[in-house]
Amino acid sequence: MENMKARIVVAFCLLAAAQAQAAPGTVTISYTLFHPHWIASNQLAVWIEDSHGAFVRTVFATDFMARRKGYIRRPQSCPEWVKASGLANLPDAAIDAVSGPTQKPGHVEVSWNCTDMNGKAVPQGVYTYKIEGNISWDKRVIWEGKIQVGKSDSASTAVPTYIPDSARTARTLLTEVTAKFQPSP
Repeated sequence: MENMKARIVVAFCLLAAAQAQAAPGTVTISYTLFHPHWIASNQLAVWIEDSHGAFVRTVFATDFMARRKGYIRRPQSCPEWVKASGLANLPDAAIDAVSGPTQKPGHVEVSWNCTDMNGKAVPQGVYTYKIEGNISWDKRVIWEGKIQVGKSDSASTAVPTYIPDSARTARTLLTEVTAKFQPSP
């Protein structure tokens, strides 16, 4: 009988540990993408930061800028993301995992599985999602929003910051940036 109780306690502890390590859910980031068709445009990075502004994970980055190291040849390609992610020091496998071809214009969705860059589930709380995009050369836009990751659904809308401010009147790269969180069942 004592042996059975010990097995039940061990099984309960393993179950509790597994649940504690499970990601709390999924954040889906949506936006409408345009291609300005200007030289040095259409580079894009999507990433997550914690409530203290610390980098958590890259969700997506364009292949030219990330995997093919275009940020070295063209340092104005998403410099805020390059710095936040520590891109210059990441192994190729980590870069390959998040980079992809330039997305097609239209409605785009990318998902974050609520894990950090090491694959560890993040705790519940408020996270910042950011999208940095190059409109042309040093003209950029950074969309930023906050999303609650927890036990219930949540949603938010991001707001843009144009760098420099004159980029506001340049061609449109992104609009309608939103995020939705859905908890794990």
